[in-house]
Amino acid sequence: MKKIILSLVIILGVSQFAKAQTDLGVGVLVGTGTTAIEAKANFNVSDVISVSPSFDYFLVDSSFDYSLYMIAADGHYNFEVSDQFVAYPLVGLNYFVVSGNGYTGGSNIGLTIGGGATYGLSDSMKLYAEAKYIRSGFGLSAGILFSL
Repeated sequence: MKKIILSLVIILGVSQFAKAQTDLGVGVLVGTGTTAIEAKANFNVSDVISVSPSFDYFLVDSSFDYSLYMIAADGHYNFEVSDQFVAYPLVGLNYFVVSGNGYTGGSNIGLTIGGGATYGLSDSMKLYAEAKYIRSGFGLSAGILFSL
């Protein structure tokens, strides 16, 4: 839990230094046999480059006494297709953690590669969808972002 709180503090701290548009949102990540709830941010570093940290908490069968979560940060190279639609390839790193009662836990660092897009619903709200290869598995994520 301390790692989760520390990660959120770091993400919020970074947002104070971002001078461009910042987006925060939630979504769902569906992978090979797994589903996760996702909290996501997006910081525009320049007109075409953005950084997107995320936290994913995986929903595990309640009969298992452990939890899984992933902290990730992806870089996007944005291509503005229209005023509302932006597509991007992405590459990043992730930190995957398994913990629970009676389990010593484990963690691993991995690479993320894929692509995604955003579609603006209004000036302050947009949908996002991403397809990515995460930790030797394929994942699809989708959700909504709100501009600050």
